[in-house]
Amino acid sequence: MEPVWFEFDDGQEECDAFHRRFLHLVRERAKGWPCPPESTYVLFFPAGEADDEASQQDEMRLVVDLTHQGSHHLAIGASLEGDTVLCSQLHVCSLVPSEERDDIVAREAQGSADELASFTAEWIGDVRRPALPYDGRRD
Repeated sequence: MEPVWFEFDDGQEECDAFHRRFLHLVRERAKGWPCPPESTYVLFFPAGEADDEASQQDEMRLVVDLTHQGSHHLAIGASLEGDTVLCSQLHVCSLVPSEERDDIVAREAQGSADELASFTAEWIGDVRRPALPYDGRRD
């Protein structure tokens, strides 16, 4: 059996069709990335349970852990809430959006599941280029 990109067991039944479509499309596009599927996973927060407890929408957070890919202590990902996705670096411990590195620019978009999946896959693919420089910080 082939490894699954963004494996997701817990909470999958709570996801709506928009989340499932988004995840399916990102998985399809991830097959060309130069990192293993085992370095990716999904976190799902029902409304009111995410980092921002005031949120009234479910959040699906895709995580790409690049710690073992020669980019010391680095995780990137995408947080999908409603029809908006934020692609950014994630704090390697808490996995919340972070701006610790100047060379990784967060981007946000709104749209359909198809548009957001394409946007997300392109952003992660661009950031996950083969030689991400390491600047010596270990935060």
